[in-house]
Amino acid sequence: MNSEPGSPMTLGKAAGTGLRLLCLIVSCLDCSHQVEPDPAEMAARDGGETPVRDWRVRLVCPRCGRRQVDMVATGTLDFGETRSSEV
Repeated sequence: MNSEPGSPMTLGKAAGTGLRLLCLIVSCLDCSHQVEPDPAEMAARDGGETPVRDWRVRLVCPRCGRRQVDMVATGTLDFGETRSSEV
């Protein structure tokens, strides 16, 4: 998924056209709970213009209630390539 240089990834951009082109994987560093929230649902709930990095700091683990989370964004590019980067 391409963005303008310097333009932060937003939940709306992550949601794209509703296809799961981008997958957000969120893991709790305290209890190891892991979820893959749907970017479209998160955009609807928290606003499509919300930068993913700002959204990340709001996260609370539903299992242990702590805020020590790590997140990885991964997606499929043209020609079947897979790209992963920490957010």
